[in-house]
Amino acid sequence: MFTRAELKQNLTAIMEIALFMPGGVERYSPTKSAAIRSFIVPALFLPLVIWIWVFRAEAEPVSVVVAVHFVRMLLSIFIFFGLIYLLSRQYERQEHFYRFVTASNWHDLLGTLMALPIILALFNGGSIEVWENYAIFAQILGYVYTGFIATHVFKLPWEMGGFIGVVSLAVMQNMLILGKMVESLLTVAA
Repeated sequence: MFTRAELKQNLTAIMEIALFMPGGVERYSPTKSAAIRSFIVPALFLPLVIWIWVFRAEAEPVSVVVAVHFVRMLLSIFIFFGLIYLLSRQYERQEHFYRFVTASNWHDLLGTLMALPIILALFNGGSIEVWENYAIFAQILGYVYTGFIATHVFKLPWEMGGFIGVVSLAVMQNMLILGKMVESLLTVAA
């Protein structure tokens, strides 16, 4: 899994990036093995994310919701990192790709911490509608962090980092729409 030093270094990097400190991205390892192992971080939160989707589903069968959103998340990751790899090759910065993957995956931890108030409210029977503005803010901030990470990992102008943040937004939102459409179709067919 992760050594104690690696865990400390990556958690420190998360906090530095949360404060927009450019040196935070340099803390992440640029190796392929670190990038592969970093997928453990979002995988740890997968049950929580799936639970939220099941909780939000009204009449849909649980198996349909879990299957559709699991596949949707995998496709989102594959498409997003595929596009980022193509961009990194276009700008001859592919040697930084693994560091970007590692930083992006570890940064999911901050996104989960930011979503914690919403998750706690749902656990306590609260309405998600009350938290919509905060959820939008947290999601937009996540895309800003993605752009920040891309700018400093790939050593690109901030406009290009912002574009990568927008690419992230486009992939995630379009896959979400597609996932909801598939979920509706499977529910009607069932």
